[in-house]
Amino acid sequence: MITKDGVNFLFKALKNGLYKAQMLVKGQYKDINIQKIEVTANSIKIFVYVDETITGQITQYRLITYDGKTFLTRDENITKDGTRGLLTLFEIKLQEV
Repeated sequence: MITKDGVNFLFKALKNGLYKAQMLVKGQYKDINIQKIEVTANSIKIFVYVDETITGQITQYRLITYDGKTFLTRDENITKDGTRGLLTLFEIKLQEV
């Protein structure tokens, strides 16, 4: 079983190691900020917010570490207009097998 200390260790590693998020929109990657990172009993949640200035077809998200490596990717198919922002959640479930 992953202990509370183990979950906190992973949370701190992600919080201190992730630099930014990127989204692929109209064939180009755009940088977006990580809004917040939360820990629950069995998951770590990473929230990114895309503001109203970015519009178009979003086909992928990725999280980038401070050393420039891609930590996580997720394919999408979202058409975003400029009338409102978009909050996206990455949830990493923690389960020992």
